[in-house]
Amino acid sequence: MKAISKTELVPFPSEDPQENFEFSCTADAGSFTFHFKWLNDRWNCWVTLPDGSVRQAGVEPNVVSWTGYDDYGLVFQTSLPAIDFNSLFLTEMVLITWL
Repeated sequence: MKAISKTELVPFPSEDPQENFEFSCTADAGSFTFHFKWLNDRWNCWVTLPDGSVRQAGVEPNVVSWTGYDDYGLVFQTSLPAIDFNSLFLTEMVLITWL
């Protein structure tokens, strides 16, 4: 089992969510770009990592994406049972760096 070496809260943009939006943030590991798209009545998320590779992340409550990788994970922490269009920004998006 992997150990978590660091977690970082990724702040959402200050404007309201749009059906298709993108933003970047700088974490300890480098720059990450998050692209969200509302498609088929659910949020889809693609993340460009510091090395330029792109991964899709599941936008599900409290489910860790990328557990098969040894570098990063991503989770949308919330007490909500589902993440709909209007509740995305009510979650806490947390970037995990694995040890």
